[in-house]
Amino acid sequence: MVYRIDRESHMSAPLALEKNSLKIGFIALLDCAPLVVAREKGFFEKYGLNVVLCKESSWASIRDKVSFGLYDAAHMLAPIPLASTLGLNGNKTPMLTALSLSQNGTAITLSQELYLQLSELVADWDHQQHVGEKFKTLINRNNKKPVIATVYPYSNHHYQLRYWLEENGINADKDIQLVAVPPTKMLSNLSNGVIDGYCVGEPWNSLALMEQIGGLLTTGHTIWGDHMEKVLGVTQSWADDHPHSHQALIKALYEACQWAEADQNRTELFELLSLPPYLDQAASKLANYHSPYNMQQRFHGDSVNAPDLAHGSFLLKQMQKCGQIPASHVIDDSIVKSVYRHDLYKSWIA
Repeated sequence: MVYRIDRESHMSAPLALEKNSLKIGFIALLDCAPLVVAREKGFFEKYGLNVVLCKESSWASIRDKVSFGLYDAAHMLAPIPLASTLGLNGNKTPMLTALSLSQNGTAITLSQELYLQLSELVADWDHQQHVGEKFKTLINRNNKKPVIATVYPYSNHHYQLRYWLEENGINADKDIQLVAVPPTKMLSNLSNGVIDGYCVGEPWNSLALMEQIGGLLTTGHTIWGDHMEKVLGVTQSWADDHPHSHQALIKALYEACQWAEADQNRTELFELLSLPPYLDQAASKLANYHSPYNMQQRFHGDSVNAPDLAHGSFLLKQMQKCGQIPASHVIDDSIVKSVYRHDLYKSWIA
């Protein structure tokens, strides 16, 4: 049973859930932590929800199963609800998010071979323009397009990679070969030489460093500063039909985000993530590892969890820059307000 506060009488009244048993999709990344915590630490149960977490291998599968109602909600790349609402990925399904689950946490990693070649040219890794210039020099010297993977065409990773390349005079469409690879397949593809680098979330960058399969080029936070990374995505129709269940879900996950952010819970958090249904050994390897690069990954804070309208507008511009939205199309920020429901977040959380 969920309770709401009557503002007039300050009395608690029961809030009936339209649906108690939910299926929620996720991808095995560190930023699925709030979902795992909510399930394993009882936050879902606290709000009257019985949740089954369903692991998927690709973001396309996440999008489709939410779109067709096979999942009630999902751990989702921040741009997916926008792209789905606009019909950019083939199936036009209005979606929304009332909670950002994480902030930052991505990076660009190169194969060990390419990283060592670049290291011979780079004198100052902290100077991004210098690094970019030398990477361009390396591409021209090798006379071969490096194959760089991102997780999905409608992702911060895709836009961050293109943004960084173009900021450094590298044409994302002509100078490199862009491919899409599911997050869990990144490390093996890099190790086997199928790809020369990738932009992905944790733990796949740190694992490449630990296993000496690759070296880190730059982080998403360095490229863009603070930005929404993953959100809880639902369809508009599901939100309309289940307003109380939606509210309970947001409240449970918000508390899980608080728990996941607390330093004193780090050891237990990695124990939970290391359970076989979630990240398994990929997380257990990182339990006592501290990356030399700060990914600035966060799970809680008003600036973290509130859907960011400014970032939504920025993402629309990135979609247009890379040709996903026609250049002639006038970008209307009203679409951002309908997808990134800051109003629901403020009503239910703040």
